[in-house]
Amino acid sequence: MMSLPKQLEQQLRTQLIEYREERQMPFISPMEELIREEAMEQGLEQGLEQGTLRNQRENILDLLQVRFGEVPQSVVEAVNRLEEIPTLKQLLRQTISVGSIAEFEQLLNPSTDS
Repeated sequence: MMSLPKQLEQQLRTQLIEYREERQMPFISPMEELIREEAMEQGLEQGLEQGTLRNQRENILDLLQVRFGEVPQSVVEAVNRLEEIPTLKQLLRQTISVGSIAEFEQLLNPSTDS
């Protein structure tokens, strides 16, 4: 074994201490870990829901465009305001058989049927 001069030995010790501090993982309590996992899971669920909403809206608008050509901006905005997946799924099914854009608009605004 070789001995180092005092100055080099002190420098080596300092570097070792710095290295250990850089590599040291912060302590996370089990409760913090659980909260973190729940937050990540909730974020994932919200992301999936937002993706599903976006896809449903896009599918409805794409189908309308294929069937009837240009879709009025008011219809695009009304579809994009819808926030419930079951409503969008039902509307997508109805879009397949609707006879016109006007008929589709009535589906969007059922209270104006009178």
